[in-house]
Amino acid sequence: MLTFSTSVIERRLEIRAAHATHPFEAGWAGEAVFFVQLEGTHPELTVQAQISPDGLHWVDRGVPSVMSAEDEIAAIDLVNFGGWLRLVITGATEEQPAKVLVHLALKG
Repeated sequence: MLTFSTSVIERRLEIRAAHATHPFEAGWAGEAVFFVQLEGTHPELTVQAQISPDGLHWVDRGVPSVMSAEDEIAAIDLVNFGGWLRLVITGATEEQPAKVLVHLALKG
């Protein structure tokens, strides 16, 4: 039987510049899916998954996901990622902020 866990990483956070989510330790898991939900109007955003061996030093993992101004939700899946995970979201500005909700689902 597999272990499963879902956590809220960011809860309706308004971002106005590049933003990195809180790091999440997930070394026990074999699969991860970030769900990025956007509320209201927002600019085009780029969402990049990052991995880390220690939660301090980060490297991009996979291809960035682009969310158009019409998109409301995106899923970014990862396997073989090591111990720590986070997302970097770019594209929001003072003039065009974005309100984000990020869930992380883990299975191991």
